[in-house]
Amino acid sequence: MDIEKLWLSSFSWEEVRSLNQTLCKQQSTTYQVNRAFEAARELWGKAAGRRMSLLEVLDVCRQCYDLAPFTFNNGNTFATVGKNLISEWLNSLPAVEAQIVGNTVGHYIAGVINKKELVKVLRHFETSWRTYAAAREVVPSTRTVQTKEIQARASAGLEGAMLTPPQ
Repeated sequence: MDIEKLWLSSFSWEEVRSLNQTLCKQQSTTYQVNRAFEAARELWGKAAGRRMSLLEVLDVCRQCYDLAPFTFNNGNTFATVGKNLISEWLNSLPAVEAQIVGNTVGHYIAGVINKKELVKVLRHFETSWRTYAAAREVVPSTRTVQTKEIQARASAGLEGAMLTPPQ
């Protein structure tokens, strides 16, 4: 999981904000930001220009979640972002394994499990991760995450989503 890349360069803060708005709309809740919105935006912006490992980028998502920039769907927003960052890898896994990894990532970001548990699950899938990463070096991904695609995945991903109480 130590392969570094510019994870957040293709996922702007505006897309994070838009994702939260979409989740709020789908659940008939009000889109509302908190005092920590600017601090989270700044953290995200600084991280966007850095090469990071998978664990580091998931830590950034968790730190933004901990700042609670959004009143509603804060956990769902950052958990969805984390899963979207690894969606191509998840799509290469068998369905059950993809669900295990995706849920683990989402639960880590939303503070349900700790880093030790995250690392244990990711290590279990490390061979798959390395194979996927090596294939991406040979045939680079040309896929760019688009806001509408993210919103569509957020809509589809609400089934079984972690609904978090207002913070």
